[in-house]
Amino acid sequence: MFFKTYSYLKFLIKSQNQHGLHSPFVYDFITKGLYQQKIRNNDLLELNELKSLSKKQLIILTKIVNYFEINHINFDVNPFIKNENKTYKLLFTKDLPSLKNINFKLLNSHHIILIDAIYQHTKEWQKLINLQDATVTIDLFYFGLIFFRKEQVKEHFIIRP
Repeated sequence: MFFKTYSYLKFLIKSQNQHGLHSPFVYDFITKGLYQQKIRNNDLLELNELKSLSKKQLIILTKIVNYFEINHINFDVNPFIKNENKTYKLLFTKDLPSLKNINFKLLNSHHIILIDAIYQHTKEWQKLINLQDATVTIDLFYFGLIFFRKEQVKEHFIIRP
């Protein structure tokens, strides 16, 4: 319990909100997605893979899914990579070692990886932040987000959800 409290206090000190963000992509996501009060669709409660998430985590995940208009959440790495169409695909994982099986060069700007419990796996999370192909990474404390936007300069953000 102490570790989680300490990690959260450290997160609060380092984190920021939408003010001072210099990435239009991240600014839009934060202001129009994450900080929206109204949740349009909360069908995620029905997914067995998400039963262990807290209410706060479900709210954040719902806002991400709504903002990017994600129709399907992958919990397995293999079908996630095959994204021929231009819709956003989300991979939700609690198992960071499974990400070693991904060839990150195959991912494009429509792939999003959402990682649970990044503060329990800080070394692995740091390795993912440092990946050359991971151009935008966002630490939301409850989750880590990785985007593969080739058109954007590599940046890491620590955002208060």
